[in-house]
Amino acid sequence: MRCEEVQEVLPSYARDRNASLRVRRHISSCAVCGAELARYDELLAGLRSMRDETVLAPPGLVAALTAIPSNGTRLQVARTHVTRHRKAYIGGLALAAAGAAGAALWRSRTAAAA
Repeated sequence: MRCEEVQEVLPSYARDRNASLRVRRHISSCAVCGAELARYDELLAGLRSMRDETVLAPPGLVAALTAIPSNGTRLQVARTHVTRHRKAYIGGLALAAAGAAGAALWRSRTAAAA
């Protein structure tokens, strides 16, 4: 067997050690594939140790997270925002309209003078 063929099955072989006799023979006689299998074994051992560790939440984290209000959907959040800041939006629109009217007036006067 070639290394390329064996390296394709190495991840599953590292998990359950179930492979054909040809694959097992190749791994036992090939230093490159044996080293690759050792890397998979090390990776899987590290992942298993992470699964076994339990980390406690810092004091007050659960209370802080449950105190956060639910904002609802994005549309609901946007509607609430616009409702709360309606005067600011109306004022901004009025200011923009006045600016546009002033610019149009200024432009018409400069075009008439030319």
